[in-house]
Formats: sequence, C-alpha cells, structure tokens
Amino acid sequence: MQAKVDLRIVKTRANIKNTFIELLSEKEFNEITIQNILDKALINRSTFYKHYSDKYELAEQLVDEVLKNTALFINERFSNKKEEDLFSTIYKAYVHLYDQRKTILALWKIRTSTLHLYDDIEDLLKKNFMQYLILHNNFKDSSLLDYYSTIYSSLVLTTLKWILTSGNESDIKKILKQVQNRFGSEILLEDYKL
Repeated sequence: MQAKVDLRIVKTRANIKNTFIELLSEKEFNEITIQNILDKALINRSTFYKHYSDKYELAEQLVDEVLKNTALFINERFSNKKEEDLFSTIYKAYVHLYDQRKTILALWKIRTSTLHLYDDIEDLLKKNFMQYLILHNNFKDSSLLDYYSTIYSSLVLTTLKWILTSGNESDIKKILKQVQNRFGSEILLEDYKL
C-alpha cells in the first residue's frame, strides 16, 4: 500500500519553491538569503530546514526536476518517430517548457560550479543529437560531427530562449513550422550524409 502524502508538506514545499523562483526573478542567486525566503514565504526557519539544508539544496532539487523533464522530452524527440509525430512531440515539449518559463528562466540565471541548467540542457541536446547522427547516418567524414551537434543544440536553445523571453504560446507552432520549412529535413535529420 502506498503511503499517504501529507498535503501540508506538499503545500509548504511548493510555497518555498515558488518563493525562491520569485526571488530569483528579483535578485541574483548569490544575493538571496534564507531570511529572504522566510520573509517572502511567511514561514519560520525551522520549517525551511525541515525540507532543505540550504538554498543550494533547494536550487539543486528544482534544477534536477527541470533537467529530468527535459531529458524525457529529449529522449522522446530522438526516438525513431515519423516526421508528423516528431513535430507533435517537439511542439508538446516547447508548450510544456513555455508553461514552466518563469521557473526555467529563473534557474538559468544560476551559474555556480555545480548549478548550470542552461549548460546542462545544451550538453544533453548536443550528446543526444550526436548519438542520433552516429546511429542513423553514414558518415564519410565524422570530423564535423561535433560542429553539427553544437549548431543543433544552439538552434534549439536559442529558439527556446526567445520563446520563453519574447514570444507567446501562439508563436511556438509558427516558429517550429518556420524552422521546419527553412531547414526542412536537415533539421529532422533525414538528409545528413556527413
């Protein structure tokens, strides 16, 4: 039998996380104190420390959540899908990320030796694209494999960053169609014969 989750714990953690994200939109990570979180979340110090040892653990958990969801989308994107299914998968991923934009943009601002979500997503995209190219293409010259993977990850993240900062949800489909039309099957990996 599954143990019941205490709703108070769920609400408290959500409050702390949401408060932390709000603070990140106002201040730099290194400027945020536990006291800032306590004051804005209207909780006491012992409540915070029941859930997190410090702001780094809180940030790590948030980054891990986003990274795990992103990895699931990336894995689905690079599964062997037909072109029409692939577009739908990519569109759903962008819509989900758009819905999480406040959190993602806030977490992208954190850059420490262990916390670097933007770089982690870029690395995931690059590695998965490279693996996909290796598995699905006949390479005559693999010396440019890293280059193509870097270009791909840059295009995806630049598109995502623009959508999250400047675009609207209604822009997602238009932008993805533009990318598909401009780059055609190259972006969908069918014509790469490196």
